[in-house]
Amino acid sequence: MDTPNTAEQEQANLAEPSSSQMASSLRLSEARLAGILASAMDAIITVDEEQRVVLFNAAAEKMFHCASAEALGQPLDRFIPVRMREAHRQHIRNFGDTRVTQRTMGKLRSLSGLRADGEEFPIEASISQVDAEDHKLYTVIIRDITEKKRLESQFLRAQRMESIGTLAGGIAHDLNNVLSPILTAVELLQMRFTDESSQRLLNILHTNAVRGSEMVKQVLSFARGVEGDYAPLQPKHLVKEIVKILSDTLPKNIEITCSNPAEMWNVRGDATQLHQVLMNLCVNARDAMSQGGRLHIEAENVEIDEHYSRMDAALKPGRYVLISVIDTGTGIPESNLSKIFDPFFTTKEAGQGTGLGLSTVAGIVRSHGGFVNVYSELGRGSQFKIYLPALETLQASSAQAARPDLPLGNGELIMVVDDESAIREIARETLHTFGYQVLTASDGTEALALFAQHRDEVRCVITDMMMPFLDGPATIRALRKLAPQLKIIATSGLKANGKTSEAAQLGVATFLPKPYTAEALLKALAAELKEK
Repeated sequence: MDTPNTAEQEQANLAEPSSSQMASSLRLSEARLAGILASAMDAIITVDEEQRVVLFNAAAEKMFHCASAEALGQPLDRFIPVRMREAHRQHIRNFGDTRVTQRTMGKLRSLSGLRADGEEFPIEASISQVDAEDHKLYTVIIRDITEKKRLESQFLRAQRMESIGTLAGGIAHDLNNVLSPILTAVELLQMRFTDESSQRLLNILHTNAVRGSEMVKQVLSFARGVEGDYAPLQPKHLVKEIVKILSDTLPKNIEITCSNPAEMWNVRGDATQLHQVLMNLCVNARDAMSQGGRLHIEAENVEIDEHYSRMDAALKPGRYVLISVIDTGTGIPESNLSKIFDPFFTTKEAGQGTGLGLSTVAGIVRSHGGFVNVYSELGRGSQFKIYLPALETLQASSAQAARPDLPLGNGELIMVVDDESAIREIARETLHTFGYQVLTASDGTEALALFAQHRDEVRCVITDMMMPFLDGPATIRALRKLAPQLKIIATSGLKANGKTSEAAQLGVATFLPKPYTAEALLKALAAELKEK
Protein backbone atom coordinates (compact mmCIF):
# COMPACT_ATOMS: atom_id res chain seq x y z
CA MET A 1 0.00 0.00 0.00
CA ASP A 2 1.29 3.38 -1.00
CA THR A 3 1.69 5.94 1.76
CA PRO A 4 0.37 9.40 0.75
CA ASN A 5 2.95 12.13 0.64
CA THR A 6 2.23 14.31 3.67
CA ALA A 7 3.69 17.49 2.14
CA GLU A 8 1.65 17.05 -1.05
CA GLN A 9 -1.52 16.52 0.98
CA GLU A 10 -0.92 19.70 3.03
CA GLN A 11 -0.34 21.65 -0.19
CA ALA A 12 -3.60 20.32 -1.63
CA ASN A 13 -5.45 21.27 1.54
CA LEU A 14 -4.10 24.81 1.26
CA ALA A 15 -5.08 25.06 -2.43
CA GLU A 16 -8.66 23.96 -1.79
CA PRO A 17 -10.37 25.91 1.07
CA SER A 18 -12.40 23.86 3.42
CA SER A 19 -16.17 24.19 3.65
CA SER A 20 -15.79 25.98 7.00
CA GLN A 21 -13.42 28.51 5.42
CA MET A 22 -15.85 29.05 2.55
CA ALA A 23 -18.74 29.56 4.97
CA SER A 24 -16.68 32.01 7.00
CA SER A 25 -15.71 33.97 3.89
CA LEU A 26 -19.35 34.04 2.78
CA ARG A 27 -20.46 35.31 6.17
CA LEU A 28 -17.78 38.02 6.02
CA SER A 29 -18.92 39.12 2.55
CA GLU A 30 -22.54 39.18 3.68
CA ALA A 31 -21.60 41.25 6.73
CA ARG A 32 -19.71 43.73 4.55
CA LEU A 33 -22.65 44.00 2.16
CA ALA A 34 -25.08 44.43 5.04
CA GLY A 35 -22.87 47.18 6.47
CA ILE A 36 -22.75 49.00 3.13
CA LEU A 37 -26.51 48.75 2.68
CA ALA A 38 -27.22 49.90 6.25
CA SER A 39 -24.90 52.92 6.10
CA ALA A 40 -25.79 54.06 2.57
CA MET A 41 -27.37 57.54 2.51
CA ASP A 42 -29.27 56.77 -0.69
CA ALA A 43 -32.18 54.36 -0.87
CA ILE A 44 -31.20 50.99 -2.40
CA ILE A 45 -34.01 48.77 -3.66
CA THR A 46 -33.58 45.46 -5.51
CA VAL A 47 -36.46 43.87 -7.42
CA ASP A 48 -36.86 40.61 -9.34
CA GLU A 49 -38.03 40.19 -12.92
CA GLU A 50 -41.62 40.65 -11.81
CA GLN A 51 -40.54 43.89 -10.16
CA ARG A 52 -41.26 42.69 -6.65
CA VAL A 53 -39.03 44.02 -3.88
CA VAL A 54 -36.39 41.60 -2.60
CA LEU A 55 -34.12 44.13 -0.85
CA PHE A 56 -35.08 47.38 0.90
CA ASN A 57 -32.31 49.12 2.87
CA ALA A 58 -32.58 51.41 5.91
CA ALA A 59 -32.33 54.60 3.82
CA ALA A 60 -35.26 53.35 1.71
CA GLU A 61 -37.28 52.77 4.88
CA LYS A 62 -36.64 56.35 5.97
CA MET A 63 -37.23 57.83 2.52
CA PHE A 64 -40.49 56.03 1.74
CA HIS A 65 -41.78 55.85 5.36
CA CYS A 66 -42.16 52.10 5.01
CA ALA A 67 -40.57 49.27 7.02
CA SER A 68 -38.46 46.74 5.13
CA ALA A 69 -40.58 43.83 6.37
CA GLU A 70 -43.66 45.49 4.90
CA ALA A 71 -41.97 46.37 1.58
CA LEU A 72 -40.46 42.95 0.82
CA GLY A 73 -42.53 41.05 -1.73
CA GLN A 74 -44.52 44.12 -2.68
CA PRO A 75 -44.55 45.43 -6.27
CA LEU A 76 -42.26 48.39 -6.87
CA ASP A 77 -45.30 50.24 -8.25
CA ARG A 78 -46.28 50.91 -4.65
CA PHE A 79 -43.49 53.50 -4.47
CA ILE A 80 -44.18 55.12 -7.86
CA PRO A 81 -46.98 57.63 -8.60
CA VAL A 82 -49.80 56.08 -10.64
CA ARG A 83 -49.23 58.33 -13.67
CA MET A 84 -45.62 57.12 -13.97
CA ARG A 85 -46.02 53.39 -13.41
CA GLU A 86 -46.50 52.22 -17.00
CA ALA A 87 -43.54 54.27 -18.25
CA HIS A 88 -41.39 52.79 -15.46
CA ARG A 89 -42.38 49.21 -16.30
CA GLN A 90 -41.52 49.81 -19.96
CA HIS A 91 -38.18 51.30 -19.00
CA ILE A 92 -37.30 48.22 -16.91
CA ARG A 93 -38.28 45.87 -19.77
CA ASN A 94 -36.15 47.81 -22.24
CA PHE A 95 -33.25 47.89 -19.82
CA GLY A 96 -33.49 44.13 -19.27
CA ASP A 97 -33.28 43.55 -23.03
CA THR A 98 -30.64 46.12 -23.93
CA ARG A 99 -28.86 46.96 -20.65
CA VAL A 100 -29.05 50.57 -21.81
CA THR A 101 -30.53 53.23 -19.53
CA GLN A 102 -30.76 57.00 -19.67
CA ARG A 103 -31.30 57.20 -15.94
CA THR A 104 -28.09 58.48 -14.40
CA MET A 105 -27.87 60.53 -11.22
CA GLY A 106 -27.96 64.23 -12.01
CA LYS A 107 -28.22 63.81 -15.80
CA LEU A 108 -31.93 63.19 -16.25
CA ARG A 109 -34.95 65.28 -15.41
CA SER A 110 -36.13 64.39 -11.94
CA LEU A 111 -38.62 61.59 -11.36
CA SER A 112 -41.12 61.29 -8.55
CA GLY A 113 -41.33 58.85 -5.68
CA LEU A 114 -44.39 58.03 -3.58
CA ARG A 115 -44.17 57.72 0.19
CA ALA A 116 -46.35 55.32 2.14
CA ASP A 117 -48.54 58.23 3.29
CA GLY A 118 -49.26 59.25 -0.32
CA GLU A 119 -46.84 62.19 -0.49
CA GLU A 120 -45.00 62.62 -3.80
CA PHE A 121 -41.43 63.89 -3.79
CA PRO A 122 -38.73 64.47 -6.44
CA ILE A 123 -36.02 61.86 -6.87
CA GLU A 124 -33.00 60.99 -9.00
CA ALA A 125 -32.34 57.34 -9.75
CA SER A 126 -29.83 55.02 -11.40
CA ILE A 127 -30.38 51.34 -12.25
CA SER A 128 -28.18 48.27 -12.65
CA GLN A 129 -28.85 44.62 -13.56
CA VAL A 130 -27.38 41.39 -12.20
CA ASP A 131 -27.92 37.95 -13.75
CA ALA A 132 -28.42 35.41 -10.96
CA GLU A 133 -28.44 31.88 -12.43
CA ASP A 134 -31.56 31.75 -14.58
CA HIS A 135 -33.20 35.02 -13.51
CA LYS A 136 -32.43 38.73 -13.36
CA LEU A 137 -32.30 41.18 -10.48
CA TYR A 138 -32.54 44.95 -10.86
CA THR A 139 -31.09 47.32 -8.28
CA VAL A 140 -32.21 50.94 -8.17
CA ILE A 141 -30.30 53.59 -6.20
CA ILE A 142 -32.61 56.50 -5.34
CA ARG A 143 -31.76 59.95 -4.05
CA ASP A 144 -34.32 62.33 -2.53
CA ILE A 145 -33.70 65.74 -4.15
CA THR A 146 -36.46 67.70 -2.40
CA GLU A 147 -33.91 70.05 -0.81
CA LYS A 148 -31.97 70.39 -4.06
CA LYS A 149 -35.14 71.34 -5.93
CA ARG A 150 -36.10 73.88 -3.29
CA LEU A 151 -32.69 75.56 -3.46
CA GLU A 152 -32.80 75.56 -7.26
CA SER A 153 -36.21 77.22 -7.12
CA GLN A 154 -34.90 79.88 -4.72
CA PHE A 155 -31.88 80.51 -6.94
CA LEU A 156 -34.02 80.84 -10.08
CA ARG A 157 -36.41 83.15 -8.25
CA ALA A 158 -33.51 85.30 -7.08
CA GLN A 159 -32.27 85.53 -10.68
CA ARG A 160 -35.75 86.41 -11.88
CA MET A 161 -36.14 89.08 -9.20
CA GLU A 162 -32.77 90.56 -10.15
CA SER A 163 -33.82 90.71 -13.81
CA ILE A 164 -37.17 92.25 -12.92
CA GLY A 165 -35.40 94.75 -10.69
CA THR A 166 -33.03 95.79 -13.46
CA LEU A 167 -35.90 96.20 -15.93
CA ALA A 168 -38.11 98.02 -13.41
CA GLY A 169 -35.27 100.34 -12.45
CA GLY A 170 -34.67 101.33 -16.05
CA ILE A 171 -38.36 101.93 -16.71
CA ALA A 172 -38.77 103.88 -13.47
CA HIS A 173 -35.84 106.13 -14.35
CA ASP A 174 -37.38 106.95 -17.73
CA LEU A 175 -40.80 107.51 -16.16
CA ASN A 176 -39.24 109.99 -13.74
CA ASN A 177 -37.91 111.94 -16.70
CA VAL A 178 -41.41 111.93 -18.23
CA LEU A 179 -43.24 112.92 -15.04
CA SER A 180 -40.90 115.71 -13.90
CA PRO A 181 -41.73 118.14 -16.76
CA ILE A 182 -45.43 117.22 -16.50
CA LEU A 183 -45.53 118.17 -12.81
CA THR A 184 -43.64 121.42 -13.45
CA ALA A 185 -45.86 122.34 -16.40
CA VAL A 186 -49.05 121.65 -14.43
CA GLU A 187 -47.89 123.90 -11.58
CA LEU A 188 -47.13 126.70 -14.07
CA LEU A 189 -50.53 126.27 -15.71
CA GLN A 190 -52.22 126.40 -12.30
CA MET A 191 -50.70 129.83 -11.79
CA ARG A 192 -51.63 131.00 -15.27
CA PHE A 193 -55.22 129.72 -15.54
CA THR A 194 -57.06 130.59 -12.37
CA ASP A 195 -60.66 130.04 -13.44
CA GLU A 196 -62.56 127.30 -11.60
CA SER A 197 -62.90 124.90 -14.56
CA SER A 198 -59.20 125.03 -15.43
CA GLN A 199 -58.16 124.65 -11.82
CA ARG A 200 -60.35 121.57 -11.42
CA LEU A 201 -58.83 119.86 -14.46
CA LEU A 202 -55.29 120.88 -13.55
CA ASN A 203 -55.76 119.58 -10.00
CA ILE A 204 -56.76 116.21 -11.43
CA LEU A 205 -53.65 116.20 -13.61
CA HIS A 206 -51.44 117.23 -10.70
CA THR A 207 -52.90 114.63 -8.32
CA ASN A 208 -52.39 111.78 -10.77
CA ALA A 209 -48.92 112.93 -11.79
CA VAL A 210 -47.90 113.01 -8.11
CA ARG A 211 -49.43 109.54 -7.65
CA GLY A 212 -47.42 108.29 -10.61
CA SER A 213 -44.27 109.85 -9.15
CA GLU A 214 -44.87 108.05 -5.83
CA MET A 215 -45.32 104.76 -7.69
CA VAL A 216 -42.03 105.35 -9.49
CA LYS A 217 -40.31 105.91 -6.13
CA GLN A 218 -41.67 102.59 -4.87
CA VAL A 219 -40.45 100.79 -7.99
CA LEU A 220 -37.00 102.30 -7.52
CA SER A 221 -37.07 101.21 -3.88
CA PHE A 222 -37.69 97.65 -5.04
CA ALA A 223 -35.24 97.74 -7.93
CA ARG A 224 -32.22 99.40 -6.34
CA GLY A 225 -32.87 99.27 -2.65
CA VAL A 226 -33.16 102.55 -0.82
CA GLU A 227 -30.73 104.86 0.85
CA GLY A 228 -31.67 106.50 4.11
CA ASP A 229 -30.53 107.93 7.38
CA TYR A 230 -29.27 104.72 8.98
CA ALA A 231 -28.73 104.76 12.72
CA PRO A 232 -28.88 102.27 15.61
CA LEU A 233 -32.53 101.46 16.36
CA GLN A 234 -34.35 99.54 19.06
CA PRO A 235 -36.98 97.46 17.18
CA LYS A 236 -39.38 97.07 20.09
CA HIS A 237 -40.05 100.81 20.10
CA LEU A 238 -40.80 100.65 16.38
CA VAL A 239 -43.27 97.82 17.00
CA LYS A 240 -44.98 99.73 19.82
CA GLU A 241 -45.40 102.79 17.60
CA ILE A 242 -46.95 100.70 14.83
CA VAL A 243 -49.35 99.00 17.24
CA LYS A 244 -50.48 102.37 18.58
CA ILE A 245 -51.20 103.65 15.07
CA LEU A 246 -53.03 100.45 14.12
CA SER A 247 -55.14 100.55 17.27
CA ASP A 248 -56.41 103.98 16.21
CA THR A 249 -56.98 103.17 12.55
CA LEU A 250 -57.87 99.51 11.96
CA PRO A 251 -61.48 98.31 12.15
CA LYS A 252 -62.60 97.30 15.61
CA ASN A 253 -63.30 93.72 14.46
CA ILE A 254 -59.54 93.17 14.12
CA GLU A 255 -57.81 92.31 17.40
CA ILE A 256 -54.25 93.67 17.58
CA THR A 257 -51.62 92.15 19.84
CA CYS A 258 -47.85 92.36 20.10
CA SER A 259 -45.02 90.76 22.06
CA ASN A 260 -41.41 91.81 22.62
CA PRO A 261 -38.70 90.35 24.84
CA ALA A 262 -37.47 92.47 27.72
CA GLU A 263 -34.05 92.82 26.09
CA MET A 264 -33.65 93.12 22.34
CA TRP A 265 -30.66 93.58 20.11
CA ASN A 266 -30.39 96.82 18.20
CA VAL A 267 -30.40 97.04 14.41
CA ARG A 268 -28.97 99.66 12.10
CA GLY A 269 -31.60 101.14 9.86
CA ASP A 270 -33.81 103.98 8.76
CA ALA A 271 -36.78 104.24 11.12
CA THR A 272 -39.06 105.78 8.48
CA GLN A 273 -38.36 103.04 5.96
CA LEU A 274 -38.81 100.22 8.48
CA HIS A 275 -42.01 101.91 9.62
CA GLN A 276 -43.19 101.73 5.99
CA VAL A 277 -42.30 98.03 5.81
CA LEU A 278 -44.45 97.19 8.82
CA MET A 279 -47.31 99.43 7.73
CA ASN A 280 -47.41 97.86 4.25
CA LEU A 281 -47.58 94.38 5.78
CA CYS A 282 -50.25 95.40 8.28
CA VAL A 283 -52.40 97.06 5.61
CA ASN A 284 -52.24 93.84 3.56
CA ALA A 285 -53.21 91.88 6.67
CA ARG A 286 -56.18 94.19 7.20
CA ASP A 287 -57.34 93.65 3.61
CA ALA A 288 -57.11 89.87 4.13
CA MET A 289 -59.39 90.07 7.18
CA SER A 290 -62.43 91.91 5.85
CA GLN A 291 -64.66 89.92 8.23
CA GLY A 292 -62.36 90.52 11.20
CA GLY A 293 -59.59 88.49 12.77
CA ARG A 294 -56.39 88.76 14.76
CA LEU A 295 -53.23 90.65 13.85
CA HIS A 296 -50.16 89.84 15.90
CA ILE A 297 -46.77 91.57 15.67
CA GLU A 298 -43.83 90.14 17.53
CA ALA A 299 -40.11 90.80 17.69
CA GLU A 300 -37.43 88.43 18.92
CA ASN A 301 -33.68 87.83 18.88
CA VAL A 302 -32.60 84.87 16.73
CA GLU A 303 -29.24 83.32 15.89
CA ILE A 304 -28.89 81.52 12.58
CA ASP A 305 -26.15 78.92 12.44
CA GLU A 306 -24.47 77.26 9.46
CA HIS A 307 -26.88 74.34 9.50
CA TYR A 308 -30.00 76.49 9.60
CA SER A 309 -28.66 78.80 6.88
CA ARG A 310 -28.53 75.90 4.42
CA MET A 311 -32.31 75.68 4.57
CA ASP A 312 -32.70 78.90 2.60
CA ALA A 313 -30.41 80.40 -0.01
CA ALA A 314 -31.06 83.91 1.39
CA LEU A 315 -30.02 83.02 4.92
CA LYS A 316 -26.55 83.83 6.17
CA PRO A 317 -25.26 82.74 9.57
CA GLY A 318 -25.36 85.42 12.22
CA ARG A 319 -27.50 87.28 14.75
CA TYR A 320 -30.78 88.79 13.61
CA VAL A 321 -33.78 90.62 14.98
CA LEU A 322 -36.86 88.84 13.65
CA ILE A 323 -40.08 90.86 13.33
CA SER A 324 -43.13 88.78 12.43
CA VAL A 325 -46.47 90.08 11.17
CA ILE A 326 -49.07 87.34 11.59
CA ASP A 327 -52.71 87.46 10.54
CA THR A 328 -55.66 85.08 10.52
CA GLY A 329 -56.88 86.20 7.12
CA THR A 330 -57.71 84.42 3.88
CA GLY A 331 -54.15 83.32 3.18
CA ILE A 332 -52.21 83.30 -0.10
CA PRO A 333 -52.56 80.56 -2.73
CA GLU A 334 -49.38 78.54 -3.16
CA SER A 335 -49.30 79.43 -6.85
CA ASN A 336 -48.93 83.12 -5.93
CA LEU A 337 -46.29 82.84 -3.21
CA SER A 338 -43.39 83.05 -5.64
CA LYS A 339 -44.81 86.19 -7.27
CA ILE A 340 -46.05 88.35 -4.41
CA PHE A 341 -42.83 90.42 -4.22
CA ASP A 342 -42.83 91.15 -7.96
CA PRO A 343 -43.64 94.81 -8.75
CA PHE A 344 -47.21 95.38 -9.96
CA PHE A 345 -48.33 91.86 -9.06
CA THR A 346 -51.63 92.08 -7.20
CA THR A 347 -54.71 89.95 -6.64
CA LYS A 348 -56.82 92.93 -5.61
CA GLU A 349 -59.48 94.36 -7.84
CA ALA A 350 -58.64 97.19 -10.22
CA GLY A 351 -58.21 100.46 -8.38
CA GLN A 352 -57.70 98.80 -4.99
CA GLY A 353 -53.97 98.20 -5.16
CA THR A 354 -50.91 99.05 -7.23
CA GLY A 355 -49.02 95.82 -6.57
CA LEU A 356 -46.08 97.81 -5.19
CA GLY A 357 -46.54 97.31 -1.45
CA LEU A 358 -44.68 94.02 -1.08
CA SER A 359 -42.07 94.87 -3.72
CA THR A 360 -41.28 97.97 -1.67
CA VAL A 361 -41.03 95.82 1.46
CA ALA A 362 -38.56 93.54 -0.31
CA GLY A 363 -36.45 96.45 -1.56
CA ILE A 364 -36.25 98.17 1.83
CA VAL A 365 -35.43 95.01 3.75
CA ARG A 366 -32.79 94.06 1.18
CA SER A 367 -31.18 97.50 1.47
CA HIS A 368 -30.92 96.90 5.23
CA GLY A 369 -28.99 93.67 4.62
CA GLY A 370 -31.97 91.54 5.65
CA PHE A 371 -34.46 89.24 3.98
CA VAL A 372 -38.14 88.35 4.07
CA ASN A 373 -39.78 84.94 4.43
CA VAL A 374 -43.49 84.31 4.00
CA TYR A 375 -45.58 81.37 5.15
CA SER A 376 -49.24 81.12 4.21
CA GLU A 377 -52.09 78.66 3.83
CA LEU A 378 -55.47 79.31 2.25
CA GLY A 379 -58.02 79.95 4.95
CA ARG A 380 -55.42 79.89 7.73
CA GLY A 381 -53.71 83.25 7.41
CA SER A 382 -50.21 84.45 6.61
CA GLN A 383 -46.94 85.07 8.42
CA PHE A 384 -44.38 87.55 7.08
CA LYS A 385 -41.01 87.29 8.81
CA ILE A 386 -38.56 90.19 8.51
CA TYR A 387 -34.94 89.33 9.40
CA LEU A 388 -32.73 92.35 10.12
CA PRO A 389 -29.03 91.95 10.98
CA ALA A 390 -28.39 92.75 14.64
CA LEU A 391 -25.66 95.14 15.68
CA GLU A 392 -22.63 93.68 17.37
CA THR A 393 -23.66 95.14 20.74
CA LEU A 394 -25.79 92.62 22.59
CA GLN A 395 -28.29 95.10 23.99
CA ALA A 396 -28.94 98.79 24.46
CA SER A 397 -26.82 98.91 27.63
CA SER A 398 -23.77 98.21 25.48
CA ALA A 399 -24.25 101.52 23.66
CA GLN A 400 -21.57 103.25 25.68
CA ALA A 401 -18.92 100.86 24.39
CA ALA A 402 -20.28 101.15 20.83
CA ARG A 403 -20.36 104.98 20.83
CA PRO A 404 -17.53 106.24 23.05
CA ASP A 405 -17.76 109.60 21.27
CA LEU A 406 -21.13 110.41 22.85
CA PRO A 407 -21.17 112.38 26.11
CA LEU A 408 -21.98 110.47 29.30
CA GLY A 409 -23.94 111.63 32.31
CA ASN A 410 -22.85 111.47 35.94
CA GLY A 411 -26.09 110.36 37.51
CA GLU A 412 -27.94 113.65 36.98
CA LEU A 413 -31.73 113.44 37.30
CA ILE A 414 -33.52 114.40 34.08
CA MET A 415 -37.28 114.77 33.59
CA VAL A 416 -38.80 113.86 30.20
CA VAL A 417 -42.29 115.26 29.53
CA ASP A 418 -44.15 113.96 26.46
CA ASP A 419 -47.64 112.68 25.75
CA GLU A 420 -46.26 109.94 23.42
CA SER A 421 -45.39 106.87 25.50
CA ALA A 422 -42.97 105.51 22.89
CA ILE A 423 -40.97 108.75 22.95
CA ARG A 424 -40.85 108.75 26.76
CA GLU A 425 -39.66 105.13 26.82
CA ILE A 426 -36.91 105.50 24.23
CA ALA A 427 -35.68 108.74 25.80
CA ARG A 428 -35.62 107.09 29.23
CA GLU A 429 -33.76 104.04 27.90
CA THR A 430 -31.23 106.21 26.05
CA LEU A 431 -30.56 108.42 29.05
CA HIS A 432 -30.29 105.46 31.42
CA THR A 433 -27.84 103.80 29.06
CA PHE A 434 -25.58 106.84 29.04
CA GLY A 435 -25.46 107.45 32.78
CA TYR A 436 -28.47 109.57 33.72
CA GLN A 437 -31.37 109.05 36.10
CA VAL A 438 -34.79 109.71 34.56
CA LEU A 439 -38.30 110.76 35.57
CA THR A 440 -41.08 110.75 32.97
CA ALA A 441 -44.43 112.56 32.78
CA SER A 442 -47.20 112.26 30.19
CA ASP A 443 -48.33 115.91 30.36
CA GLY A 444 -47.60 119.25 32.02
CA THR A 445 -49.86 118.61 35.00
CA GLU A 446 -48.08 115.38 35.89
CA ALA A 447 -44.71 117.05 35.28
CA LEU A 448 -45.45 119.83 37.79
CA ALA A 449 -46.51 117.32 40.45
CA LEU A 450 -43.34 115.27 39.95
CA PHE A 451 -41.11 118.34 39.90
CA ALA A 452 -42.59 119.56 43.18
CA GLN A 453 -41.47 116.28 44.79
CA HIS A 454 -37.94 116.37 43.27
CA ARG A 455 -37.31 120.10 42.92
CA ASP A 456 -33.83 120.01 44.40
CA GLU A 457 -32.74 116.98 42.37
CA VAL A 458 -33.95 117.61 38.81
CA ARG A 459 -31.13 119.12 36.74
CA CYS A 460 -32.95 119.51 33.43
CA VAL A 461 -36.46 119.10 31.95
CA ILE A 462 -36.99 117.97 28.35
CA THR A 463 -40.54 118.87 27.38
CA ASP A 464 -42.70 118.52 24.29
CA MET A 465 -44.38 121.74 23.14
CA MET A 466 -47.70 120.25 22.03
CA MET A 467 -49.52 118.29 24.75
CA PRO A 468 -53.10 117.99 26.00
CA PHE A 469 -54.28 119.60 29.24
CA LEU A 470 -51.18 121.71 29.91
CA ASP A 471 -49.06 122.34 26.83
CA GLY A 472 -45.31 123.06 26.59
CA PRO A 473 -45.28 126.84 26.98
CA ALA A 474 -47.69 126.71 29.94
CA THR A 475 -45.59 123.98 31.56
CA ILE A 476 -42.41 126.03 31.05
CA ARG A 477 -43.98 129.12 32.64
CA ALA A 478 -45.13 127.08 35.67
CA LEU A 479 -41.71 125.44 36.07
CA ARG A 480 -39.95 128.82 35.84
CA LYS A 481 -42.07 130.08 38.74
CA LEU A 482 -41.01 127.09 40.83
CA ALA A 483 -37.33 127.19 39.77
CA PRO A 484 -36.27 130.27 37.74
CA GLN A 485 -32.81 128.84 36.95
CA LEU A 486 -34.05 125.39 35.86
CA LYS A 487 -32.51 124.17 32.60
CA ILE A 488 -35.15 123.29 30.00
CA ILE A 489 -34.97 121.77 26.52
CA ALA A 490 -37.98 122.12 24.22
CA THR A 491 -38.91 119.47 21.64
CA SER A 492 -41.44 119.46 18.81
CA GLY A 493 -42.09 117.90 15.44
CA LEU A 494 -42.92 121.34 14.02
CA LYS A 495 -40.20 123.92 14.09
CA ALA A 496 -42.34 126.89 13.12
CA ASN A 497 -45.59 126.30 14.95
CA GLY A 498 -45.59 129.45 17.10
CA LYS A 499 -45.04 127.53 20.32
CA THR A 500 -41.35 127.09 19.49
CA SER A 501 -40.77 130.83 19.30
CA GLU A 502 -42.87 131.21 22.44
CA ALA A 503 -40.51 128.81 24.23
CA ALA A 504 -37.56 130.95 23.13
CA GLN A 505 -39.29 134.01 24.55
CA LEU A 506 -39.57 132.12 27.85
CA GLY A 507 -35.80 131.74 27.96
CA VAL A 508 -35.48 128.20 26.49
CA ALA A 509 -32.34 128.31 24.37
CA THR A 510 -32.11 124.67 23.30
CA PHE A 511 -34.61 123.25 20.84
CA LEU A 512 -34.62 119.56 19.80
CA PRO A 513 -36.61 118.80 16.62
CA LYS A 514 -38.52 115.51 16.48
CA PRO A 515 -37.80 112.82 15.62
CA TYR A 516 -34.47 113.16 17.36
CA THR A 517 -31.64 110.64 17.47
CA ALA A 518 -29.91 109.45 20.62
CA GLU A 519 -26.85 111.41 19.51
CA ALA A 520 -28.84 114.63 19.12
CA LEU A 521 -30.52 114.12 22.51
CA LEU A 522 -27.29 113.40 24.38
CA LYS A 523 -25.32 116.24 22.81
CA ALA A 524 -28.13 118.75 23.40
CA LEU A 525 -28.43 117.67 27.03
CA ALA A 526 -24.66 117.77 27.61
CA ALA A 527 -24.47 121.26 26.13
CA GLU A 528 -27.37 122.50 28.26
CA LEU A 529 -25.93 121.08 31.49
CA LYS A 530 -22.58 122.78 30.83
CA GLU A 531 -24.22 126.21 30.64
CA LYS A 532 -23.72 128.22 33.82
